[in-house]
Amino acid sequence: MGAIPFPLSSSPGAKLQEGGGRLINAYAEKLGESARFPVVWKRTPGLRQRVDITGHSHLRGAILVASTLLVAMDTRVYSITESAGVYTTTNLGALSGTDRLTVAKNNAGTPNIVAVTTAGCFNLFTGSAPTSFADADLPQPNSVCMIDGYFIFSIGDGRIFASGLNAVTISTSSYTTEQGLVLRRVVTFRDEVYAFGDKWCGVYRDAGTSPFPLERRFTIPRGICGTHAIAGWEPGWENELIWVGEDLRVHRLDGYTPKPISTPDVERAIQSCADASLLEASVYMSDGNPIWQLTSPGEWTWEYNQRTGNWNERESYNRDDSRMSVAVRTFDEWWSGDRTTGKLFKIDSSYYREANDPLIWTVESGIVSNFPARVGAPRADFDFTAAVGLAAGEDPIQTDPKVLVSWSNDGGYTYGSPVQRGLGGEGEPEVSVTVHRTGLIKAKGKRFRLQVSDPVHVGFLGGQLAAIQRAA
Repeated sequence: MGAIPFPLSSSPGAKLQEGGGRLINAYAEKLGESARFPVVWKRTPGLRQRVDITGHSHLRGAILVASTLLVAMDTRVYSITESAGVYTTTNLGALSGTDRLTVAKNNAGTPNIVAVTTAGCFNLFTGSAPTSFADADLPQPNSVCMIDGYFIFSIGDGRIFASGLNAVTISTSSYTTEQGLVLRRVVTFRDEVYAFGDKWCGVYRDAGTSPFPLERRFTIPRGICGTHAIAGWEPGWENELIWVGEDLRVHRLDGYTPKPISTPDVERAIQSCADASLLEASVYMSDGNPIWQLTSPGEWTWEYNQRTGNWNERESYNRDDSRMSVAVRTFDEWWSGDRTTGKLFKIDSSYYREANDPLIWTVESGIVSNFPARVGAPRADFDFTAAVGLAAGEDPIQTDPKVLVSWSNDGGYTYGSPVQRGLGGEGEPEVSVTVHRTGLIKAKGKRFRLQVSDPVHVGFLGGQLAAIQRAA
């Protein structure tokens, strides 16, 4: 029958028999023209522990200030510094609230740092405890960003306030209003301020005017669903702004035009989440791949590869979503926080776990079908990079790694018990993965599911199915 179809982008479908295949903790990468196959399916990067701030349950936000990383863990703020690969953590003091925050710094000689939470607005410091934002002329904001030394604050009623230049003072008249808009977020992108609301986005530039320094340029006809459903301006990333609009689709800014990039499967996930206003987006780089990640906490995580335009799902062990939270570029690495502990991780493609938990690579094929005829399928072969075991690794999961192969004879509605096949220990480059007697391909078609939990390199190059025509 030939090649088994495997997806480049995860497509679970609205119903089990409708999908085009799934990629969970897996992504497709194009290979060179002379490679044996055009695509290899790899494992998403693991999480290698760098710091453990014990006694905490989640990371709220982070910012790198010179060579000091500030992190908000639950109700405390910590500084982290690095010297010769050793990380020093200091408890700086209490910070009200427990929710996700936005944070920015200005261009002062000693930068002012401001954080906004639902519990208030606060000044942060690299060497002392947070303080409340002292200027009473600022109403309760819902986000903060910085442009050219000015802090810019969004207020839910549509007002946008600006601080003094490289200061934390606010003039009572230093604001403008987006009339008829419920403001949800301000971000700085390409030297402009984007004020996102429930219906549209106003774009501003620094005009040097007084008392309010920004000048409105035009409107982008697309709002945002929630304060934290946007990412892409962060230093070290791809410089592409991506967000979830008020229409519950994912958009990428193309010039000044919002271009939808979400698939129907991603949009179904967004529309089904308990509260779209709580969606969280973040970005990171891995092996040159710019990844934009979207999580509905406790429900699901999807990742968009800006290089390929493909989507994959990500799931942590015993979770429906990814434990990753608030990625940040720091100490020449990409770090991520955790949703359930005070641990901070390096996002690392050469580490095949999440902390000590398995990171289960899962690829499900599309449907092999000859509807309505019945076809025998006596053998299936799967081409994996062999000899990925490590002689000095953990026995047996690294010395003799396995792949689990299971298949469905009803189009993906149910799967049988998996069988194990070896991926090859160190020095075993001829190992191949083959399964026999997979049963008839019936009217609804056959699917294959491949899973690797062992912490070794995974390189999957495709599969072939031998088939024999049977009478209908």
